[in-house]
Amino acid sequence: MKYLHKILNNCEAVSLMALQSAEQPLSFRKRLEMNIHLYYCRCCSNFVKQSKLMDISLKNYLENLEKKPPFTASDDFKEKMKEQLK
Repeated sequence: MKYLHKILNNCEAVSLMALQSAEQPLSFRKRLEMNIHLYYCRCCSNFVKQSKLMDISLKNYLENLEKKPPFTASDDFKEKMKEQLK
């Protein structure tokens, strides 16, 4: 029972394991500990969901950034800006 108490009350360790799991696979024991904790802890399960969503969003943003050409202003816009700065 002591071991279960440690698993359920260790949010800091579980959040760290969740972030590490995005980079490299966890051992069976660590995955089991994390999943048990996430089953009972709503805050940590929300953190894991939000972390995954941020990873996906950042990946999509970076992929789309590479596809778009850099911003260039038209000649007309440049002339108007020069006039306004005078």
